Amino acid sequence: MAQKIFQNTAFVLVRPEFLGNIGSVARVMKNFGFHDLRLVAPPKNYKDSDARIMAVGAFDVLKKAAVFATLEEALADRQLSIASSSGRRRSRQLNNLGEVIDECSSYAAVNGIAFVLGNERNGLLDSELSLCNKKVRIESSPEFPALNLAQAAGIIAYSLSSRAGAHKKQPSQKQRVNELPSFSELHELFYQLELLLGSVEFSRSYNKKQILEEVQEAINRMTPSKRETAIMKGALIRLNQKLDLFSPKKD
Repeated sequence: MAQKIFQNTAFVLVRPEFLGNIGSVARVMKNFGFHDLRLVAPPKNYKDSDARIMAVGAFDVLKKAAVFATLEEALADRQLSIASSSGRRRSRQLNNLGEVIDECSSYAAVNGIAFVLGNERNGLLDSELSLCNKKVRIESSPEFPALNLAQAAGIIAYSLSSRAGAHKKQPSQKQRVNELPSFSELHELFYQLELLLGSVEFSRSYNKKQILEEVQEAINRMTPSKRETAIMKGALIRLNQKLDLFSPKKD
């Protein structure tokens, strides 16, 4: 189902002006697995160097972008279209993106959907908004709700991608299981720590036991690896040697 969501979702930029934004949208789409970029009345040079620079690694998305004269043409094969707007100076009701993203994800599994983003300066016209089935805003500070075009596209792409659950684990990363220290190695660490805390008078006789127990619990919660334990123990031994406190732990 996740793959269908990526295949069935288009991002439509309406009257974009800045080539860097067009390239940035292509890049962020590819970051999250989307490739269907549609441009309505873009600049004639929309694939020029400024766009290519910002689309680094995703020029294929930019190169294959479909160009349309009108928004109606760009949405002709879509079953659901969602317009994004900051909602400034508009009376129409906008849903928060977070409130509808699950619904959009469900529809995208079996339908062609499109997220529509407007011109950088003025956003979408009322006539363009009226062509879309849903109108959403991205939850942001009321002090400055207008997002950059590429930022808005990135938030939408991430939100939809995360609902699909397709990128929880990066394919190039293998989960590593750390080798843990032995009981004696960990307790040698605690012993060296006890020597150091006592020498710098961090603990007193009346609270020494409690302090040590709390520090040990904190270290145990971290579940340090064998190597991490050895590094910490080595650092403590060196400190205790400098303070003439070092002595191997006696059984």
